[in-house]
Amino acid sequence: MVALADPARSEAVLVGVHDYVNLEGLPAVARNVEGLRHVLTDPAVWGLPAEACTVISQPGDVGLVLHTVREKARRASDTLLVYYAGHGLTDPHTDELYLALPRSDREREYTSLRYEYQRRAVLDVQASTQRTVLILDCCYSGRALIGAMSADVQIADQAVVEGTCLLTASAETRPALSPPGETYTAFTGELIAALNDGHPLPASAREPGEQVPAAAAAAQPQYRGAHRHCAEQGRRYGWSGLPAE
Repeated sequence: MVALADPARSEAVLVGVHDYVNLEGLPAVARNVEGLRHVLTDPAVWGLPAEACTVISQPGDVGLVLHTVREKARRASDTLLVYYAGHGLTDPHTDELYLALPRSDREREYTSLRYEYQRRAVLDVQASTQRTVLILDCCYSGRALIGAMSADVQIADQAVVEGTCLLTASAETRPALSPPGETYTAFTGELIAALNDGHPLPASAREPGEQVPAAAAAAQPQYRGAHRHCAEQGRRYGWSGLPAE
């Protein structure tokens, strides 16, 4: 039987940037973070303790995000979930992905959070997590699957390690969608719907007659229900994702 993620030994970090000085505002992002926090802490879904679900809204500097992610990676002994929603920017020289902060400037990549630094924080040598879920709801987030190298055999290794599931809202050359008038961005809206509605856990992963909260299992790399739901929608919107096997 597949063991479900233990919420008592797990941590989540939800980072959202909806208001910018130099970039267009993304009002749906504020609702993304609140909606995801609600579903993750819902006892009927996963039941993550409120104190284990850290929300960083409008982070003022890169250090705050990286310090928090690293701290939670060392604290969680089961699952770490890290989510970012906001503008995704690219370095014109290296094609690397940068995650925009409130004062980010497209012409000055050093004003944004380099995705590679966030990846390193998650993979901190002192991290105690068994599995990690990284979710990027931003433009060009598919570049997290590529990294800074040109196309060679080391590309995937930069983004994915054993026990990690990486979900991205867009391909490496496409923007993410935030439909006007919608409560959430397109990707996060579908993710929240998948977690709320749940998907049946495969019979091979259950004891006979056992009833399992389906969405709680979505944090497992072994359980693909929520990912499959988003992937189905992704074929429509051009999302991408790469789970660890």
